[in-house]
Amino acid sequence: MFASMGIMSASPSIQNQSRPQVVTYEMDTDNMPNSYNFHYDSSDGSSRIEEGHMVDTGKGNTALDVLGSVRWYDEKGNHYEMTYKAGRRGYRTVIKKIS
Repeated sequence: MFASMGIMSASPSIQNQSRPQVVTYEMDTDNMPNSYNFHYDSSDGSSRIEEGHMVDTGKGNTALDVLGSVRWYDEKGNHYEMTYKAGRRGYRTVIKKIS
């Protein structure tokens, strides 16, 4: 019962926050289905960059390799970046504090 009361009291502050707006957005799909890339920046300072490429696996098949990064600020103003890679060898991420 106490846990649910804590969640209820925390919810209004989350709900009252304004949603960030996309400030810039660019997507390139000219080379689809072989590759794509996109990026965007938001009004809260968060951003995302991603690119994907089809690669030959050497077995008569192709696979999608994806590289990207996401940046954001936490509630204390700390800036973080998560880089990621996804593909034939799985999904890997690295998160680091920028400032």
